[in-house]
Amino acid sequence: MTAELKILLLEDNQSDADLIVRELRKSGLNYITKIVQTRLEFEKALQDFNPDLILADYSLPSFDGVAAFNIKQKICPDVPFIIVSGTIGEENAVELIKNGVNDYSLKDKLFTLTAKIKRALKDVAEKKEKIIAEAKIKTQNEKLFEIAFLQSHQVRRPIASLLGLISLCKFDDPNNPLNGEVLSRVEIAARELDTVILEIVKKTAEIKEMR
Repeated sequence: MTAELKILLLEDNQSDADLIVRELRKSGLNYITKIVQTRLEFEKALQDFNPDLILADYSLPSFDGVAAFNIKQKICPDVPFIIVSGTIGEENAVELIKNGVNDYSLKDKLFTLTAKIKRALKDVAEKKEKIIAEAKIKTQNEKLFEIAFLQSHQVRRPIASLLGLISLCKFDDPNNPLNGEVLSRVEIAARELDTVILEIVKKTAEIKEMR
């Protein structure tokens, strides 16, 4: 069963509120609404009602949609916010959307509201999924770094032992040119391997830093 959507409606005109609620009934959404008219009621509803969506009039007697949006951004920035007004004007609407408002709907074109609500909810859901996916990738990268770091130390231990033995063996028979050549080549290979491992650890750390 789809979770019940909590819609907070900021509207001081009861007739307009009734029209919006009537339009919501046609949407097919599973929802409950809470209607508020003042700044105090709005702030309290953000805390107590914990809305999933906010529909706000643009102009109220002592409060407006811009102030409501700014308050919402401080308390619950991820909740979608749609202006529903008859007086907003195209220029103001564009400016609000640039500042983060999800969308707007004119009161004489409420038939567009459902589609805009569903789009806003979809955008929020996709944003949350992206954040979760990025957090998951970050966790996986950190685990990979930890594994690479531990394995590099495990590999470097026998290399260190090998280099130590080589440094001792060189003096056992300094007159044997074959032993000296073999030991020299082994030493070079061991040091090259050690350098490669150190480079891998360094690059892994740089990748982690970038993320």
